[in-house]
Amino acid sequence: MPDLATSDLATSHLATSDLDAKREEIAAHFARELGFDGLAGLSPSDRARVDRRTAEAIDGCDPAAPEPVDGSGADDGMRRHLAEYRGLLQLRTDAANVRLAEAGEVFAPEDDA
Repeated sequence: MPDLATSDLATSHLATSDLDAKREEIAAHFARELGFDGLAGLSPSDRARVDRRTAEAIDGCDPAAPEPVDGSGADDGMRRHLAEYRGLLQLRTDAANVRLAEAGEVFAPEDDA
């Protein structure tokens, strides 16, 4: 029988690495929008600019954000990347909630603050 704790840990790690990979895809998309060939070879200041824009987009796409971004101005590729990122983030949250439930912890979405 598989060890659920080990399985959840692997799922959590997989979700985190998938989130990191998706974040890099979003950053590469912004780099191309800014006129760069991609992320490789960016100067530290250019990479910081791309990373700031990436963080703003990711933070703004959260419907619970204080000021959610409309997103209607984004192209189809960026909207798809952001939707996939939100989905991966939800998977990670769901895995954490399963671990809490298995441990007998009482939780509710409003407790996530």
